[in-house]
Amino acid sequence: MNTFLCLFFCTGTASAIAQPLIVRVGLYENPPKIFTEDGQPAGIFVDLLNDISRREGWKLQYISGSWAQNLDRLERGEIDLIPDMAYSAKRAQIYTFPKVPALSSWFQVYAPRGHHIHSILDLNHKRIMVLERSIQDTAFERLRKGFELQCELVRVDDYKSMFSRVQRGEADVAVTNRFYGMMNGRKYGLEDTAVVFEPSDLYYAAAKNDPKHLLPTIDRYLSEMKAEPNSLYYQSVLHWTSQKVAFRWPLWLKIGGGVGAGILLFSLLGGAILKYQVNLRTRELRQINQEMEERIRERTAELATITREQVSIFESAGVGIIMLRDRVIVRCNQKTMEMTGYKYDELIGMSTRMWYGSQKAYEKACDQVYGQLARGETHRRSQQVTRKDGTVFWARLSLRAFDENKPKDGAVAILEDISEERRAAETLRRAMEKAQEADRTKSSFLATMSHELRTPLNSIIGFTGILVQGLAGPLNEEQSKQLQMVQKSSRHLLSLINDVLDISKIEAGQLELSHESFDLNPTLTHVLSLVTPLAEEKGLTLEFQVKPQLGSICADKRRFEQILINLLNNAIKFTEQGSVILACQAKENEICLSIRDTGIGMEKKELKEVFQPFHQVESGLARKHEGSGLGLAICQRLAAQMGGVITVASTLGQGSTFTLTLPRETTIDQSQEVHA
Repeated sequence: MNTFLCLFFCTGTASAIAQPLIVRVGLYENPPKIFTEDGQPAGIFVDLLNDISRREGWKLQYISGSWAQNLDRLERGEIDLIPDMAYSAKRAQIYTFPKVPALSSWFQVYAPRGHHIHSILDLNHKRIMVLERSIQDTAFERLRKGFELQCELVRVDDYKSMFSRVQRGEADVAVTNRFYGMMNGRKYGLEDTAVVFEPSDLYYAAAKNDPKHLLPTIDRYLSEMKAEPNSLYYQSVLHWTSQKVAFRWPLWLKIGGGVGAGILLFSLLGGAILKYQVNLRTRELRQINQEMEERIRERTAELATITREQVSIFESAGVGIIMLRDRVIVRCNQKTMEMTGYKYDELIGMSTRMWYGSQKAYEKACDQVYGQLARGETHRRSQQVTRKDGTVFWARLSLRAFDENKPKDGAVAILEDISEERRAAETLRRAMEKAQEADRTKSSFLATMSHELRTPLNSIIGFTGILVQGLAGPLNEEQSKQLQMVQKSSRHLLSLINDVLDISKIEAGQLELSHESFDLNPTLTHVLSLVTPLAEEKGLTLEFQVKPQLGSICADKRRFEQILINLLNNAIKFTEQGSVILACQAKENEICLSIRDTGIGMEKKELKEVFQPFHQVESGLARKHEGSGLGLAICQRLAAQMGGVITVASTLGQGSTFTLTLPRETTIDQSQEVHA
């Protein structure tokens, strides 16, 4: 007996102390699903949650705010539930979702009456409003990128301000869910368009890991309600989504109800008023129904036209188009059948295993391909595909998911036969290899032959020099003149051979450059002294415009002098009167040397070819001078191998300016090739 009393009092005490579970719920304005009416929470989600809390003994605390504010609160654990949240993989990393959805919905574009929006493409260059941080925001952005629409997205906190701003002309259209649009579109002078997208299930979402374990209980009650046709679930949906006729009884009728003598009279009068209101509302509803039916017929016809157009494009495309679900073909066009040799019935239900050379490659590609698709990227590759008859062909494959959150649920593949393209590329590669080999052989031959020719020429130049100096005996005037002509011609021929040898070595990659530091001022003075006699012989003024202290440069000194001498010789050779100026600008990390003349100049079309081997200026004066047309080509390539560049500016009849730019610390690039 004592034990029984003890248990009784302990149990009673525990029951008295136990407190109801407090559930904090985020409340925002999205009628008819969840909103505030007369200062109290209302809507479908509120009705269902109130019923569950009553039966479970929960105490609900509704906390008002915008959609974005409630998302942040749930993430920080400041509230326990948010009703009306659509699932996404990204959200599932932050919040916890139940198994049973409360409602299903989709998104639709609403526009003012008289709009001309019949497809997604009509939204190009429009100002479009979406709910900030919502699934519709993400989904429409993905849709915009997929159709490459140039439109402005304006993100707002709630649907009410969204519809109001579109009504005032601050935006062209609004993107909303079907419940809000159906309930509020007419009130703001907006109507639905043909642009419908992103079907989604809506849940009660909890904080991460559901710390109060609310979701299993909500799943259980929702499953029970949905299984019972007459449950609160269907009553609430019907109540909030159907249009109600509000009747307002006159105040005098309510007062007269207390007067016995006037009850019947006022009842009849009230009935007449009620009947009038019902008939009036019935006519309005009938008119609305007729308008809706007409719009449905028009929309159905529009969709049928769009479908026929899409089918025509699909079937007439010049590439294979394949619809996939979980790596299985569910639809394809005529071109796919032509490329693979399979019939339509054979392709439908076929795995994409035929695109891979082995089972191992097929399995390995799964993670790579779906990883790209889940990031919203397009997977591209080229590979061999096996036809039905066993033959193979090269194909370019492009694959993209319809929904990056569920890439296995649907994707489209574009298959393009590139066999001819591959064959052409292979032919071009082989031709290029042959041309390069022939070029190397030619350069090697020229280098060898030039070397063999230089030896006897040096002997001729040396022995004629001995004879001209009279070391082998006295010569008469005619003999001396003839020997000087032989010597001059031999030196000219040696210069040509040296040019051929240099260009051959450069093209064969055999020209080696040294790397040494030298002072610029004495080097430029030395170069100028070498070309001064030639300028004086033609009566030209040779000017030297450099600062006293130019500093040093690290490069191949002999090749540096060769470039300057060649450019100065060219300037003197093609200048009949006037001057040739050598100028230098020294900077911290580079030097710029310019050779400016007052010669014949060049036309603009010749500037593009001036650095090409064997190119010579086409003019009457140019043909008076000797030359191989290799000097400028060699100069440009030598400058490039030392990390520099030569540029030219010229005006026909006024002269030319060649500018050599080199870094002070050059990096010798033995493989550099320049094509001016």
